[in-house]
Amino acid sequence: MSNSNVLNAANSEEEPVSIDWGSEKLNKAQHTIDENKWDIEAWGVLIREAQNRWINDVRTFFERLVNTFPTSGRYWKIYIEQEMKGRNFERVEKVCEVLFMSNPFLYFIE
Repeated sequence: MSNSNVLNAANSEEEPVSIDWGSEKLNKAQHTIDENKWDIEAWGVLIREAQNRWINDVRTFFERLVNTFPTSGRYWKIYIEQEMKGRNFERVEKVCEVLFMSNPFLYFIE
């Protein structure tokens, strides 16, 4: 996705993520979520791996994750932390903006 389109939260059609995960186990987990986007175990396997990779290589994965589970604060937090590790502070601001615009109930959480 381009810089001008940090997240397409309104997009209900998730595009398959084309990341070379480098192992059969991880590629199988990717195939599993391509077939069944609600498979939390497969997402968990890939999330753990993605947290150990450079954000530029896995950004599309994180965008698909938060588009699939837009009300999961945990997943948004993981994505934002990855952007912060990559020192992409402008992107952090944009991701937070999308988060609060798509989840207005978060304004009322203390």
